[in-house]
Amino acid sequence: MNNAVNNNISPQLMRNARQAEKEHVKKLHDTEYLLSKPFLGGTSLSTEKSRVEISIFTGMLASLPRGPGSTILDLGAGACWISEWLQKLHYKTISLDICHDMLRIGKQRLQPQSRLCVADMTAIPLANETVDAAMCYGALHHVPNWQRALSEIYRVLRPGGVLILQEPGKGHSRQTESITQMQQFGVLEQDMPPSTLRRVCRQAGFSHVIIRPIAELSFGLIRVLPRYYPTLKAPKLSVYKYLKRIQADIIENLLNIISPMHIVVAAKGKPYTDSTCPYTMTARFDSITCPTIIKPGQTSIPINLKITNTGMTRWLARNPDGPLGQVKLGVSLFRSISELTDLDYARVDLPHDVEPGKTIEINANIPTPPGINTLFRFDLVSEGIAWFSEKGSKPVFKNCVIQH
Repeated sequence: MNNAVNNNISPQLMRNARQAEKEHVKKLHDTEYLLSKPFLGGTSLSTEKSRVEISIFTGMLASLPRGPGSTILDLGAGACWISEWLQKLHYKTISLDICHDMLRIGKQRLQPQSRLCVADMTAIPLANETVDAAMCYGALHHVPNWQRALSEIYRVLRPGGVLILQEPGKGHSRQTESITQMQQFGVLEQDMPPSTLRRVCRQAGFSHVIIRPIAELSFGLIRVLPRYYPTLKAPKLSVYKYLKRIQADIIENLLNIISPMHIVVAAKGKPYTDSTCPYTMTARFDSITCPTIIKPGQTSIPINLKITNTGMTRWLARNPDGPLGQVKLGVSLFRSISELTDLDYARVDLPHDVEPGKTIEINANIPTPPGINTLFRFDLVSEGIAWFSEKGSKPVFKNCVIQH
C-alpha cells in the first residue's frame, strides 16, 4: 500500500516532512494565536474556523466511552488546546507531538505536572495498554507512514479503548491552502477519506470502526456504545435502546452521504460505558430487609438489599483514578415523602462492579438516626456524577420507628 493516499506527493517531500514538522514553529511569524486556539487570537480571526473546531472537539469528546479520570493520549497535540480542554473536564492527558517548540508553547496552557512527550506517532514511547483513549485532530495526515502509526496507537490502547480521528478527506492535498502549506513549510498534506481510515484501522487490529458525520453533532447520537441486546432483566429498556441505536445508525449513514467532515472512531475490542461516563443509570430494588422498629440503645440498623442493574452502564465499585464515578448505595432521611432532612445520611460501598443486567446483594449496617419516626430513602449514587433517581431510576422508601 502506498504511504500517501495522494500519489502526487514526491518521495523527497515525504522524506523531509518529519524534519519540516519539527521546525514548523520556527517558520511562523506569529505564535500568539496558538495560546488562544481555537478562539480568536493574533492574526487568526476566523470565527467560522473556531466554530468548526469547537464542534469537532464536541463530537470527539462525545465519542469517548469513559469519563473524567480516564487517560487520553492527545496525538499531534501541537499547542495543546485539546489537552487543555480535556483537563478542564477532569481527564488525564498525555500530549504527544514531534515538535518540541510546539509543546513548549502548549505547556503554558496546561496544568502543572502535565505529561508532555516529544515523539513520532510511529514510535510512541509508552508501554502496551497504557491509555484509555487516543484523540488525533488533523495530525495523522502529516505522518508519512501513518499506517504504522495506527498500529502503534492500537498497541498503547487498553482493551475497550478507542481511537478518535478527524482528518481531511478526498481532495485535501489539492486545495490551495494545502499546496501553500507544503511549499512554505515543507509539511506533508495527504487525503484521508474516512473509508480509507476505516479499512486501515481494521488492518491495524481494531475490532470495528464507525464513521460519524460532523453534521450529526446537534442530535446527540454520536457516542460509541456497546450493543446490548434484549435481556430478561430489563427487556423494555433494552429493546428501546437497541431501537434508538438502529435509528442513529440510519441517520448517520444518510448524513455520511452529504457531510463534508467526519469523525472516525476505532474500537479496540468492545467499547463500554461505565459510571464515570454514564449512558443510562437505572436500578431495580428486588428486595429490602430493614427493621421497622428500633429498640432503645440500638446504635446501628442492619440492612439487606438485592439490586439489579437495569441500565446500560457498568457500575464501578472502585475507581483507581479517584472517587469520581464510584457507585454506592445512598441512604437519605426524610420526615415525610416530600420533606428531606438529610440527603447524604449514609453511604454503603458495593462489594464489586456490576454489569448491566446483573444483580448484586448488599449487607451492611447504617447508623440509627435521631428522632422517633424516620423515613429512609434508598437510592444509588455515582459519586460526583448524579443520583440514579435524577436519571429516571426509582428509589425505595422504608419507614422506621425508633423507640425511646
